[in-house]
Amino acid sequence: MTIEKETEFQTTTPTRAFINEYNRLKPLYFGAMKTACTRFEVLDAEFASLQGHDPIHHIENRLKSVESAFEKLGRRGYAQTKENLTKLTDLAGVRVVCSYIEDIYKIANVFLNQPDVRLLYEKDYLKNPKANGYRSLHLIVEVPVCLSTLQTTAPVEIQLRTISMNMWASLEHEVSYKVNADLKEKYRAELKDCADVLFGLEEKMQKICNGIREEAQS
Repeated sequence: MTIEKETEFQTTTPTRAFINEYNRLKPLYFGAMKTACTRFEVLDAEFASLQGHDPIHHIENRLKSVESAFEKLGRRGYAQTKENLTKLTDLAGVRVVCSYIEDIYKIANVFLNQPDVRLLYEKDYLKNPKANGYRSLHLIVEVPVCLSTLQTTAPVEIQLRTISMNMWASLEHEVSYKVNADLKEKYRAELKDCADVLFGLEEKMQKICNGIREEAQS
């Protein structure tokens, strides 16, 4: 995704105007987050009822804090103004943790086929992992939101990954942010190796699961 840079002076603390605009937008993005969560919960229940398998292990969600939104604008090179808040498409975030790799694509495809869900951006880190071994399917979508005086849409970032991918990402994030850079560099290759090993195990578990299901249906 190409991001245009702005060169206005960046500050370190959100202004009162920025905070007020964030609070004005917060219900909108909260609604988008809850809409996406509910859609996935309904789909998971349907699959469980009709196919006897829950593709979703659990769902997490979060809204960026005003401080985090302010910092990210600066990090991306945008002027940290209230007008630029809507440039952030990940103010609302949903993480869908699935049981198996194929569940990720199955649940994502059904979700994206809903007529009032509009895909804005997709990045498949399953087929093309990051250099550090990170794997996940990232979607930026617009979903409908109904407020007391407004019916509109809002963007939400959705990350779909398996249980082991989620575990690895959580531990790698802690290492990246809480351990000094020299130590992180020393173990970078080992962290990637762990990601690759986990992915290999998941592929093996997927084959075993598919085999068991085929035998049960025969």
